[in-house]
Amino acid sequence: MSEELLLRTTVRVSVVKEGTPLSRGSGILVRTANGFLVFTAYHCVFGDEDQFIDTPIDWICIESQSSYNADFVKIEVQGILDSHKEEDWAVLNVGFKNEDNLFPEILNVKNFQTDTPVSFKGFQAISPDQGRTFKARVLDGTSNKEFRITLAKNDTFKGGADDARGLSGSGAFIIREGRLYFIGILKSVNGEDAANNDIKCCPVCCIDKYIDFNISDIAEDASFDEWGRNKFGEITPSDVRDLLEKITAVNPEISQLRINQYCRELALGKDELSFFQERDLSAIKYRVFEACQSELIDFVETNGNTQMLVEDINALIDRFTKKAIEIIKVKSQRFKYPVLDDDLFRKIILELINDCYLSFDKEGVYAE
Repeated sequence: MSEELLLRTTVRVSVVKEGTPLSRGSGILVRTANGFLVFTAYHCVFGDEDQFIDTPIDWICIESQSSYNADFVKIEVQGILDSHKEEDWAVLNVGFKNEDNLFPEILNVKNFQTDTPVSFKGFQAISPDQGRTFKARVLDGTSNKEFRITLAKNDTFKGGADDARGLSGSGAFIIREGRLYFIGILKSVNGEDAANNDIKCCPVCCIDKYIDFNISDIAEDASFDEWGRNKFGEITPSDVRDLLEKITAVNPEISQLRINQYCRELALGKDELSFFQERDLSAIKYRVFEACQSELIDFVETNGNTQMLVEDINALIDRFTKKAIEIIKVKSQRFKYPVLDDDLFRKIILELINDCYLSFDKEGVYAE
């Protein structure tokens, strides 16, 4: 759900001369009472050295995608409404047509806190035809008309500024309850900031005179397991095998019928779990992951055989499931989680195994 929300609001912003892109960046498409606007970084439109300051309006190309890797659809650029070089933002009038009337509501928020999880989507220069979503958190509060976010552990700029190029102009959003809370625009990323996976952002307060959507309060529910959600996002998967690979590693002779059963159970679980909020599932998965890591270590140390029967595999899944139920029961004394039955806990276990977090052998034991 959150990916679809970001997809609908993210655009690619380019300066194109005679079919040749001179500059590439990203932007945010927003709906106002008077039509649609695109917010982006100043340098995405005018260049780092103002080399495009006198660019004809038809050189500015704004495009959207309906799905991953889909063809781009051009959005008419009607004019530049305003811009600010020092604060690194620009606002453009566009002729977007909301034909399916499904454009998401965007809320204006100013009270976000340090460490609040943030998401943004943009078009990297290294892969300009496919948008990518990044997870981050607020590193510093707003000061001198900017704030910083830092990437989650799984989303790093391994190539420094080269990986970050093209993401300028992306919208920084807090996503809660299936709603987008707009907090700022990504500025230029380079040097030490890129090496540290930090990104400076222009806050909404710099551009709020151009947006008329509601100001909202997103004070976090104290009963929600925010810490668990954040920690889950920081885990770096080290065992990249999926469920099928992990099963066949300990039972190469397992029947195709049995494999199909596990795969069907996994698929049904993904569908059923999709009805729960992502923030709740992430918190639950982290608590379950940590509890089951101890269970896996106990199993590996006491099980001398590297091969397992189907009965052994099912028994370990049952042990994981029992441990999951126990830890969430304990943590529920402090935090509020959605109500899950035993079958859903089992499906969470299968999803954790499939998504590189648990296994049936020592390869699934995490060092940290």
